[in-house]
Amino acid sequence: MEIIEKKEHPLLSRTEIIAKDSYTGATPSRGSIKERLANALKANKEFLVIKHIYPEFGFGTAKIIAYLYSNKKDMKRIEPEYTFKKGVSKEKKEEKKQDKPKSEEKKEEKKPEQGKGKSAEQKKQNESKSEEKKPEQKEEIKEKPEQKENKPKTKG
Repeated sequence: MEIIEKKEHPLLSRTEIIAKDSYTGATPSRGSIKERLANALKANKEFLVIKHIYPEFGFGTAKIIAYLYSNKKDMKRIEPEYTFKKGVSKEKKEEKKQDKPKSEEKKEEKKPEQGKGKSAEQKKQNESKSEEKKPEQKEEIKEKPEQKENKPKTKG
């Protein structure tokens, strides 16, 4: 991890950091970049927000733009909520899903079963409706030119 530039923004209580990181394989996750950058800066990773990761195709390097806040209160005041959800790992998201009440999960399971029973019937009904609509649409098209011919012309 190489830190290219640091800019102090005292009114926002943060430091803007531009860094370059080299890696092998896939682009590293926000969590791993956050840990490495916090170690390089010798700062608390809770106050660090990764804004952008720009990988360079074929080189195994990425340009990173991050903000290091002086305290958590200012960070929550300035940064939108979705930035805190960006770096959350999938494991934490799965834990939140498991915390749902079981009654909601049962309702979700019943819905697809009901849809399966009706799907064949609905397909037949949809096909018959589409066949019925086609002649009606042709009649409407025929009626429109007749209406135009019958309308008296007005001077304006």
